[in-house]
Amino acid sequence: MRDALLRALPPAPAAKVAAVVVDEAALRADGPWPWDRDRLAQVIEDAFAAGARGVAVDLLLPEARPGDARLAQALARGPSVLAVGVRDDGRWLWPDPALRRGTLAHVSFDLDQDGVVRRLAATRQAGGRELPAFPVAAARLAAPDLPVPVGRILQPGFRVRSIPVVGAGDLLAGRPAPALAGRIVFIGTTAAGLGDRVVTPVSERGAPEPGVLVEAQATEAILSGDLLHPAAPLLEALLAFGLAWLGALLLAAGTRVAKALAGALLLVPFGLAAASLRLFRVTWEPLTLLLALLAVGSLAAWVRARRSLRDARTAAHRISELEQIQATLAETGAREAEARRVVAHELKTPLTSVRGLAQLLAQYDLSADERARVAGMVVSEASRLAQMVDALLDLERLRLRTFSEHTRPLDLSALCAERAAFLRAGMDRPFEVEVAAGVWVLGDPALLARVVENLVSNACKFSPAGMPVRLGLRIAGAEALLEIEDRGPGIPVGERARIFGRFARGSTQGLAPGLGLGLALVAEVVAWHWGSVQADDGSDGGSCFRVRLPLVPAERGMG
Repeated sequence: MRDALLRALPPAPAAKVAAVVVDEAALRADGPWPWDRDRLAQVIEDAFAAGARGVAVDLLLPEARPGDARLAQALARGPSVLAVGVRDDGRWLWPDPALRRGTLAHVSFDLDQDGVVRRLAATRQAGGRELPAFPVAAARLAAPDLPVPVGRILQPGFRVRSIPVVGAGDLLAGRPAPALAGRIVFIGTTAAGLGDRVVTPVSERGAPEPGVLVEAQATEAILSGDLLHPAAPLLEALLAFGLAWLGALLLAAGTRVAKALAGALLLVPFGLAAASLRLFRVTWEPLTLLLALLAVGSLAAWVRARRSLRDARTAAHRISELEQIQATLAETGAREAEARRVVAHELKTPLTSVRGLAQLLAQYDLSADERARVAGMVVSEASRLAQMVDALLDLERLRLRTFSEHTRPLDLSALCAERAAFLRAGMDRPFEVEVAAGVWVLGDPALLARVVENLVSNACKFSPAGMPVRLGLRIAGAEALLEIEDRGPGIPVGERARIFGRFARGSTQGLAPGLGLGLALVAEVVAWHWGSVQADDGSDGGSCFRVRLPLVPAERGMG
């Protein structure tokens, strides 16, 4: 409800911040990413020359590179903030020591369980060092006396939804940028495939936005006072009391619609009252009296409503079966429609890329190297589209296969050992294999081999170079337990069920390539085998994917 209210409010113009972004046009004009430090220094110098009040560099620069001295001098031309990341082990990822001239601030987002950024911790501690949030430090460039609320959670209102943006390529080309004058200028990446992207309560149609622009929005909210605050307990109690009596009046009205509204309204007061007591620990007498009146009024309304609803229950019982059938048909139709919509949307993306690249080849006189590069991109996007179609066909074919006709007793130990030997030969990292002997299941060997290969490939994709991947197989009760463990960034608890959906991608996957279909195939193959798969925390960090399959007796398999 709060998100809907925020989206309904009229947007406000940005008055304090602007952004210089490395977009697709900048990459075409000034070369692929990453840029050298001299070019980044030139962007910062040009931003200050355009009148920037301060710069907030939302780029992680942990390694020493040629040009660091010039970049440090550029940062020293005015107030600046430099981004600090968070490593996989939870410690800070510091910029190169030569660049630590200005303020340092962390750029990690706080995601709710639904993956939406609604709040940020004003400060965060890791490795014995506390740092302010990037928007807080950036706001202090414009308001040095602004206090840093240590340990507090800030909730931006996101009234400002559009930040003035200047392309880094335009700035390097010497084009005027009056939008930067007198503002805090954020410098980051918005090109496809570069930088992080998050969803805010006001993101249009729930589409992810570049992280640098969300940081800028949060900074504008801090500077303009556009922060959300909890309501006073007395106000909540009064609102609860009024809603309860409104619910009672609707129940008394007697119509079916009124009673449905009343049922919803009567739940709200108790939630507000409970929130007041839990968050504010209020025990003073006015609130106690109001809560008592609320309880009495709600009880009286419930007694009266019970008499009115008694007659309605008989009729409702007679039509409940028909309503359930209708609801089931509607739900099935909605799921099928949503599946078709998602597939159409995902297929459209590579097709759009191929069309745009083909137009680029046809309409512009490109150099030989540039034409070869664009042609390679066309081939890459076409291959991605073919992979996506093949994966979708595999998922649809699985529904047509009958379990009894396509399975047989299978030595899962031998299959895992064979696939592990094959995969290990193509790896450039340690691969730990612990396979117990005599683990038999009823299954399709080709499908189960794909489960092992997909999970191991995923583990390699999201583990840092040189870190080990572990494959384990053992018997756990009446089940075979297959475990694939990596040392990657892990998966937030709120995303662990969602990542097995089609085209689902976790927030920690970053720039790793993928179609969002690998884990969906794993989940549907395992379910087809009457098993289950889940993602948990790994024993040494990272993630552990556990596949459970029903066992069959070894003597039946060998026979």
